[in-house]
Amino acid sequence: MKRTHGFTLIELMVGVALGLLATLVIAQVFLQSEGNKRAATSGSDAQVAGAATLFTLQRDIQAAGYGLTSWPDGLGCSLSASYGGTVILNPATDVLAPVVIGFGATASASDTITVMASGKAGYSVPIKVASPHGQTDGQFAVASNLGVVVNDLILAMPAAAGGACTLFLVSSVTPTTSITHATDSGWNASTGIFPSGGYAAGSMLLDLGANPVRRRYSVNTDNWTLQAQELLTATGIGAAQEVFPQVVLLKALYGKTAPTGGAVVTYSATPPVTNADWRLVQAIRLVIVARSAQYEREEVTSSSQLIWDLGPLTLEGVSDDKLGEQSTCNTTNQCVTLDVSASGPANEWRHYRYKIFDTVVALRNVMWNP
Repeated sequence: MKRTHGFTLIELMVGVALGLLATLVIAQVFLQSEGNKRAATSGSDAQVAGAATLFTLQRDIQAAGYGLTSWPDGLGCSLSASYGGTVILNPATDVLAPVVIGFGATASASDTITVMASGKAGYSVPIKVASPHGQTDGQFAVASNLGVVVNDLILAMPAAAGGACTLFLVSSVTPTTSITHATDSGWNASTGIFPSGGYAAGSMLLDLGANPVRRRYSVNTDNWTLQAQELLTATGIGAAQEVFPQVVLLKALYGKTAPTGGAVVTYSATPPVTNADWRLVQAIRLVIVARSAQYEREEVTSSSQLIWDLGPLTLEGVSDDKLGEQSTCNTTNQCVTLDVSASGPANEWRHYRYKIFDTVVALRNVMWNP
């Protein structure tokens, strides 16, 4: 009878070694596959976050200026308002405009974008003040208060360009030729908030409705999200709310026409100062940098300098401290650099992938105004 032999120790060790090698190869392939999958997924996350951010800003900017630009002489006036004794619109810093850009202090610091529009659903046309309104008066005499209802927020504007604009809350609208503003609510009382000279006959009132739009977008550098802060009739300025994640940089420029009108010819990083300057602003140029949510173990981005191609238009007020190095690219186009090195601790930016989203948004309510 033939004897049966088992495995020798050497054969067993060779089998185990081959099994370990096969397991190692399979694990390496699996890890590589999962890494590629995570990179693709996180890239898609950046694509979605950037596209959604761009769409949201574009939608709000397109609607900005509704009810405000129907009296162009009011553009650029300083804004005053307080709620609960706290100043929420400061005439030293807040101006009446469809879109106001707060430029970042450095090339790696995001800008803020504030959009403003009337929330009146049906219509929003200027209301002429029929007789002078003193600083301490509690009622505006008007030619008509059609459409104005209690708890609407109304903006008082001087008849001539420049000057001070004041936001107040309507408390009653009887009879039809007067508008009484609140003196005992959370919103500013009749004394102290209006300019010392009051408002002369011929001044204008803009009805912003019960829910006006004044929304400020910014980047929260604590967790790199786009956030929005709104003006609320019930509470004044609301708390900032997170909107979209993985947004590391937001930059914007004013698109200005020539004084004679026509198409946009200049992109400007200089804030308009006068009413005439604000009338030239017809568009906003935006760029958004979004990053992947996945932190890569290896460095996947070698340079923090991203190129923003602005086309052949003239650049105004653009400097290294606002955007970065300016250059000519593609022979004729103007380009500036965007810096993402501040998006985390030292060199952490190298471990993320980035996508750039760029667009020009026309201020339709400004362009359509006769």
